[in-house]
Amino acid sequence: MKRTIPFLCLLYTVTAGCSQDSPLDNEQYYKQVYIVGADETTNMGMSVAEIPYHDTEEQRTFISVATGGSLNIDRDITVTIEEAGTLPVENYNFKYLTQDNVQYRLLPSAHYRIPGNKVVIKAGQVYGQLPVFIKSDGLHCDSLYALTFKIREVSDPDYITVREKDTVLIQSYTFVNKYSGTYQSEGYNYRLNEGGLVSDSTTISATRNLKAVDAHTVRLFHLAYTESDENIDAYALTLTVEEDNTLTVRAWNNLNITGGGGTYSAANGTFTVWYNYESAGNRYRFAGTFIRSDT
Repeated sequence: MKRTIPFLCLLYTVTAGCSQDSPLDNEQYYKQVYIVGADETTNMGMSVAEIPYHDTEEQRTFISVATGGSLNIDRDITVTIEEAGTLPVENYNFKYLTQDNVQYRLLPSAHYRIPGNKVVIKAGQVYGQLPVFIKSDGLHCDSLYALTFKIREVSDPDYITVREKDTVLIQSYTFVNKYSGTYQSEGYNYRLNEGGLVSDSTTISATRNLKAVDAHTVRLFHLAYTESDENIDAYALTLTVEEDNTLTVRAWNNLNITGGGGTYSAANGTFTVWYNYESAGNRYRFAGTFIRSDT
């Protein structure tokens, strides 16, 4: 019996210890809620949403609200969001852009709609979303638009708190259409005389970025000129895809285009283009293809 009693005491101690809760069953950190992307350290507090141009329909995007901690929430919480105004955008422009850069500005109120300001994150979940609807028609492709968001309150602040650092999200927008993207250009540049084409020509081969201007139009740079802001006025042109997939070719600004046309093939994502232009008193024609390379 003297040997049995210590053994039984030891067995009881081990059994009692095993019945205790594991530390991992309890929250190890602080339960916090925050807007995803509102992190100035990694992305300067800005996220970029890609918005298709459309003539009439609103385009849907969203912001995400998330919870942090070692455990998922065990109850539903409601997060109230509000717009944060112009100051975050002004601060961003001051910190990260020069006066020569295009500056970010708030999206005009006529071009967006936010149906509600509450995000419900369900028990056991990590994320919730707030939908934002954008009316893209009429927004300029070279302008930098943004909206700003912050958390106003959370439904159960004794259970979960709002993150105190990196609290404001700047959501900016880039506009696309079904023709925009990266293309490989292959073509020829001819000089024209009164009788037509002059025999000598220059081969043009370049990677071109076709930038959405509206739902049906893309802008590109002439020949192999550098795709830079400084060259837009002098060397940019647009291709508009008509309902029958023929092309209307226009100068963006100062490029002296005197005629042009072509077709777009939806089957293989290829533009077949020609246009005449004048430069330094001479007349020229470019003819070639733009084959999509980012699909």
